[in-house]
Amino acid sequence: MSYTIKVIGVGPGHQGYLTQLGQEAITQAEVLIGAQRLLEVFALPGQETIPLGADLQQAAAIIKRENEAKKIAVLVSGDTGLYSFATTLTRLLPDHQFDFIPGISSVQLMFARLQLPWQGVAILSRHGRQDNRLAGLVQAGMIVAVLTDEINTPQTLAQELLELGCGDLAVTVGCNLSYEQEILYRGTLSSLINSQEKYSNCVVVIGV
Repeated sequence: MSYTIKVIGVGPGHQGYLTQLGQEAITQAEVLIGAQRLLEVFALPGQETIPLGADLQQAAAIIKRENEAKKIAVLVSGDTGLYSFATTLTRLLPDHQFDFIPGISSVQLMFARLQLPWQGVAILSRHGRQDNRLAGLVQAGMIVAVLTDEINTPQTLAQELLELGCGDLAVTVGCNLSYEQEILYRGTLSSLINSQEKYSNCVVVIGV
């Protein structure tokens, strides 16, 4: 017998941003599965946990195995519908049933910090992937939010946009949002290039 797989968007990282339904699903799970950093924050004392690595095929195989006999919950960062491992799981395990519990994304939190609406914002991810739409969207006058990684850093994006003739636009960078070491940088693309800060886990908003 296999159970419905609960996939929980745990938000940007801080426990306070986990929804009540997410907490209830964690409490009901016999096994909690996810990245080690998420398990350290959200697992209950004594709860069985299985950390996942970067190999998505292997992660799906582990989830499939555990789901055959136990009620499991899979933790994913942010929201289940925004560049999430949740979508990958449905593709890798098409014969399984899922229950997605949405969470607060880092993009939502970023715009809350800016006290601005985000319903018209273009959202891209350069976290572990390439998306060549960035310059075109910026040149079209749109506000663009970009998720970054260690290769596609905020400084790298700023350099790219300036070299493509996008102009020295306003930019805001939010890093480690919801954590104690949260950083909010405001400037222009040219000033961002000169920043010596090593940004990680960032949302870059171009045009604000």
